[in-house]
Amino acid sequence: MRGFLARLVAGTLALLIAGCAVSRDGETHAAGDTVATVGTSSGMLRGTVIEDGTVDLFQGVPYAAPPVGDLRWKAPRPPRPWSGVRDAKAPGSPCPQTGRLASHNEDCLTLNVWAPHQRPSNKLPVMVFIHGGGQRESAANEYRADWLVTRGTPVVYVGINYRLNIFAFFAHQALTAEEPALGSGNYAALDQIQALRWVRDNIAAFGGDPGNVTVFGESGGAQAVCVLLASPPARGLFHRAISQSGPCQWQFFPSLTASERRGADIAARLGCAQADPMPCLRALPASAVLDTERGAASVLDASAAQPAWGGGVMPLPMREAIASGQFARVPFMQGANRDEGMYHLSARHDASGKPLTADQYPDVLRQYLGASRVTAVRERYPLTEYPSPLRALAAALTDSGTVSNNRVGLCNFHLANQLAAPHVALYAYEFADRTAPYPSPIFNVPGDLPGAAHTKELSYLFHQQELTSAQRRISDTMIAYWTRFAAHGDPNVPGLPAWPVYTGDKQMVMTFEAGSVGANNGLKERAHCRFWSEQGFGNLSGPYPTPTQSGTDYK
Repeated sequence: MRGFLARLVAGTLALLIAGCAVSRDGETHAAGDTVATVGTSSGMLRGTVIEDGTVDLFQGVPYAAPPVGDLRWKAPRPPRPWSGVRDAKAPGSPCPQTGRLASHNEDCLTLNVWAPHQRPSNKLPVMVFIHGGGQRESAANEYRADWLVTRGTPVVYVGINYRLNIFAFFAHQALTAEEPALGSGNYAALDQIQALRWVRDNIAAFGGDPGNVTVFGESGGAQAVCVLLASPPARGLFHRAISQSGPCQWQFFPSLTASERRGADIAARLGCAQADPMPCLRALPASAVLDTERGAASVLDASAAQPAWGGGVMPLPMREAIASGQFARVPFMQGANRDEGMYHLSARHDASGKPLTADQYPDVLRQYLGASRVTAVRERYPLTEYPSPLRALAAALTDSGTVSNNRVGLCNFHLANQLAAPHVALYAYEFADRTAPYPSPIFNVPGDLPGAAHTKELSYLFHQQELTSAQRRISDTMIAYWTRFAAHGDPNVPGLPAWPVYTGDKQMVMTFEAGSVGANNGLKERAHCRFWSEQGFGNLSGPYPTPTQSGTDYK
């Protein structure tokens, strides 16, 4: 009873002081670090003051109960309260994944908060970032957000971990029966929604405004932003949205019924073929569950990597939701990189020590686009107009979207803008600085060939490595626009080039290029979108009743 009363008093005290940061400057512990302490609805947190005293950083903050045991493949529950002061000086565990950050630890639903140490009297806009990695890899702690927090309009930044892979997207009739209002197969989105609820209830303690929240993401994280836009349970939890290299137009997300069928096959492969396989599946070690990822025939067949539409989390297919206006109508920024395909191609060819040759160019086009298109594509993308065969190939596959399974690419970006523009204030951009480095160590490609490749705009928003003075000027400009948009729903900053709203008849796209930042309306023609539409790619206007052509891989 005494322990219960102590926890009750601690939890009540934390609720009373939520919204007040206590001891932000001057409390020094034996290890010599300067700390910041904040009260949340679950208990007190002790973070660290970094960047020469300008930023408060709280890491590994639980926003939900660990999704383990009976909570595996269930909507997240609120975090468990704690007594005393919890250290928030180290990042939480990455969610289960293979590769560079390999982990089997399902106790991973944590977030990181970066806030200006000197808080103004008014509450600051909040930017909640959903990391990329194809919703298969990476983690929130890989992103250094001090530039975003300090170099533009002051903001509070939140980076979140969320379930990945099969732990995020497994669907089954038995799971749908457990939570029929939500369905199954969308645990990543449910985690993100729970994190947004945590922000609503707690961010004022860090100086943030819960009534002014921007959700943004890149690549797989951008696709997550698209799902949140189309998700009724997420309505009202965010007030602006930014999609970076993941335009909201993709139509290959499976239906809930299809995902449930695939889930039944996965359960059988895992030896859990009972009428209700959930007790068996939830008793399996995370490593055994994660191993089924490697058995997927292709990304289009992998229920482990696809949100499902048709349940309560995402009722409509993505393209239909955006085209019909049945999504959260908040100010929206959407962008793409000029050389998206370089990310996928350079490692396979030039950077692998096997440069693509002129003789190989037709054969590689045939592999990606089919024999019937090779002649037309070679005429539209002749080698004489590009510095290397690889650059020609990257241009063709970036414009069409083929190299990324029609998820990204310039004409897919054009289509997504056409779908969203009638319904929201839309600000479109193209990142075109071919000198930009990769955001090491999160995403990297051997050789780092020149090009505005997929992921490279992240190096200008996040402090991943030092930049040249010319790159820093573009970085400062982008941060000014991004944070101004978060603050006001309009990116325009006095003294910087005007960024017009994108409309159906004035398709203005802000371009970030070395030595030049400005808006223009020539992307559709420059990316040959009418040509690609004539080739059978549904990327000129929409919606489309049947699937478009698709490429062979997606990260």
